[in-house]
This record gives sequence, structure tokens and C-alpha cells, in this order.
Amino acid sequence: AHGWVGLGRIVYASSSKQYRQWMQEWGVAPSRVKPLSIQEVIDGVQVDGPVDEFAEQVKQLHQEKLRRQS
Repeated sequence: AHGWVGLGRIVYASSSKQYRQWMQEWGVAPSRVKPLSIQEVIDGVQVDGPVDEFAEQVKQLHQEKLRRQS
């Protein structure tokens, strides 16, 4: 949708690649949904991310969510 309406620059904190690595690290089965990078989804838009300074915080948030679900 972002690309269809021409919103412009995309900035993201963490990537699907990081998320997959974290889930694998925690023994979570892979998702049935194919993880695509934003570069595979949209062309011609400036993309910035992931933000290395946020990686540990985002990882901890995902880990806490998993803990609460179990």
C-alpha cells in the first residue's frame, strides 16, 4: 500500500531477516508467511534500516511477547 500511494521514504527499525534469526535462536518454528525484504516489495523508494542501535531493544520486545504467549 505504501508504494501504491507514493508515500516516499521508508525507515524501519528491524528487518524480517533479524526477526527470522531471533525466532530460530529461540526455537520457534518458521512462519508459513514468506518473509520479504522491503527492497523485494517496492522499487524506486529510499529505504533506510534496520537501525542497529534499536536491534537489542526490538529483540527484547519480541522475546517478551513470546514469553507472554507461552
